[in-house]
Amino acid sequence: MSEPAIDQDPELANRLAWITKVRGLHRNKRVIGFAGIIAGAGMLLWWKMTPVAPDWAMWAGGGILALSWLVFVFVIYDRWRYVKNNPYKPG
Repeated sequence: MSEPAIDQDPELANRLAWITKVRGLHRNKRVIGFAGIIAGAGMLLWWKMTPVAPDWAMWAGGGILALSWLVFVFVIYDRWRYVKNNPYKPG
């Protein structure tokens, strides 16, 4: 059997390593932001759809949603800034 293309082409291996590094930046923050967006939206839906839900659920859900979106947007911006400052250089 032939060897994988990555072993035969060091340029491809370098490019894939760079892409993997960029995709891995702030992975935990990204997941926390996404989970917070889902939780905040769920809390707001609970407040809106349930007549006996407390009023603090609206403020808590909105706060969680806003903070989570801020984290999510920060991660996107910081990854863009990293790629801009550290472009892939072949060789």
